[in-house]
Amino acid sequence: MDPSFDDVWAECEDLFAQARERLATLKTPQPAHVVQASVNALFRSTHTLKGMAGMLGFPRFSQAAHRMEDIFDLMRQGRLRSTDSLIETLESGIQALESGLAGLQRGQPEPDDYLHAIRRQLGELEALARPPDGAVLDLTSLLDLPPDVLKALSEYERTRVTAVLLAGIPIHGIRVSLELATFDERLRALSEAAGAQGELISALPLEAAEGQDGLSFLLLVAAPILEFQGLGAGPDEALEILRLADPERIPASLRAAPESPEASSQAAEPLQASPPPAAQDAEVLRLPAQRVEALEARLMAVAQVRDTASQVLRQLEDPDLDRPRAMMGEIETGLLEVQKSLLQMRMVKVESLFQRIEPMVKALSRDMGKPVRVSFQGGELELERSLLGRLTEPFLHLVRNALDHGLEGAAERVAQGKAEIGSLKISASQRGRNLRFDIRDDGRGFDLARIEARGLAMGLLREGQVHTAEDLHRLTLEPGFSTRERASQISGRGVGMDVVRAEVVGMGGEIQISSEPRRGSLVRLSLPLSRAVVGCLKVRCGKQIFGIPLSHVLRVQASPEALRGGSRAEVLGENLPMESLQACLGLPEPAQGQRLLVVLRQQGASADASLDLALGVDEVSGRAELLLRSLPELAHAPGIMGGSLQEEGILWVLDPEDLMGLAMDSLMRRVAGV
Repeated sequence: MDPSFDDVWAECEDLFAQARERLATLKTPQPAHVVQASVNALFRSTHTLKGMAGMLGFPRFSQAAHRMEDIFDLMRQGRLRSTDSLIETLESGIQALESGLAGLQRGQPEPDDYLHAIRRQLGELEALARPPDGAVLDLTSLLDLPPDVLKALSEYERTRVTAVLLAGIPIHGIRVSLELATFDERLRALSEAAGAQGELISALPLEAAEGQDGLSFLLLVAAPILEFQGLGAGPDEALEILRLADPERIPASLRAAPESPEASSQAAEPLQASPPPAAQDAEVLRLPAQRVEALEARLMAVAQVRDTASQVLRQLEDPDLDRPRAMMGEIETGLLEVQKSLLQMRMVKVESLFQRIEPMVKALSRDMGKPVRVSFQGGELELERSLLGRLTEPFLHLVRNALDHGLEGAAERVAQGKAEIGSLKISASQRGRNLRFDIRDDGRGFDLARIEARGLAMGLLREGQVHTAEDLHRLTLEPGFSTRERASQISGRGVGMDVVRAEVVGMGGEIQISSEPRRGSLVRLSLPLSRAVVGCLKVRCGKQIFGIPLSHVLRVQASPEALRGGSRAEVLGENLPMESLQACLGLPEPAQGQRLLVVLRQQGASADASLDLALGVDEVSGRAELLLRSLPELAHAPGIMGGSLQEEGILWVLDPEDLMGLAMDSLMRRVAGV
């Protein structure tokens, strides 16, 4: 089991504990507002579990959690009344999911249906929640199957048949005859192979043909194309693939879904989900975070003692102490390595997050009929494990939104002169002590006119006021805001961008949205890391040494003549503004000017927007990897991002983006003569 998801497993366990507590609340009479709050909490818990299962690569767990979410959604809409039998069914469902999760942690394969034991009860609940006129769309009659087989479909399976046909996805049947001795093992393997190519809706037993031994089954699979080679049929197994229903057979009067079904026909071949990584036998040692923090604090205290001893040795003019001084240097190196190793215990590569996203994107692309090319950048960077679990649900929602709302279908893209295949680019980059995620698509962009109209209708905007693009993008983050009249499984139902913002802000981060009509959109998440190893350029400003993160350093060059702040510097054929580091930090500038220039670059929100600036420093003393810690007392210190304990004391690490802002302010004051 991948150790990078230990915290995700732990969070799932917490969600189950919360669900049990909420269900216990519903067993006794409660005020209406308490009941509603409990139901809302249960809905969100199962929604989060569904997203986490998708991230971990367990599609059938995700489907089961989604069905439980459906029931809680009916309850919060007031279409299902809380009764003892309802609560008992819900408890059985949560218990089935929790038991299934425990099995997955032990490496067991996914069952075909986690909720098989209560499938009938769930179907009855959904039937009870139908509108009074019974006008519930059911397209199972389009399946080319005998009436007795159609009658065997459960309510849930009928719902799924209808949903996938409306989404423009054909339904195939796999008819197979299996030997009695091994039918359970072979049926499970065949179900998994079929599920890898599409959505396995049902596995129905059939009567064996005359003169045929063994057991016969019919598997219903929703997929654009079902490939025989990918099913792994045995040499003696009679396996046949049937095309049971085509979306084209849906009457035109019923094709009122928001998404155009013709878009799904553009996918030339099915996208295969990546196989799960092979399990490795490795011992996992889980330590409480408090123990690691205590060890880090102890190491910091030891490092301070080492610094004090080093200063004492430097003050003694004794050549016999050269060896002890060298030993102190070795101790410093060793302490840094131990601190970095402790930091690594908290960290996991961003690549592990990307590896979970890619199969999900491919599955959504296949289900929605939208060809998508997804690319990742920055997978080698690291983030804290504690952040990974909290990032899962926001990331899943943003990626779903990009495919559902942002990217057009193939036919619409071609009509606009775009490439038939959409582009989704997800990148991670380190900006000093911040980890930045960019999610870009080349779709239709945000419909600002529709957002404005919706905001006015909801009373979130005022008539007659001018609303900027920034205002309207920010409006999408408001609680309950949505431009969709109908919810879908892809983008969620009421779990919107406000939940994403709340989670990101809860981690101390920020979210920014920008878009251009017909060119695409960008969602940027910026998250602070409480600890980080940052590659820095060490520079001297007066008597103080500072670190500038290399992520923003474009180059270092010497000027042929001394320059003062406010001058212009020639860098790679470009004429750049120059400001001294002293002026940025409010310190006295050197009267003789500066010859050493550190050229900084700040990347803008769009891919081609950037700002370059030449920073004058007194001396460049090399590069270093620094263990950076955020310090509370620097919360309001302009330009300072954190500190790193060094032999000569604390080395202050500068925030490059703040620093460039301070430099531009200083240059503007020079122009204004202030």
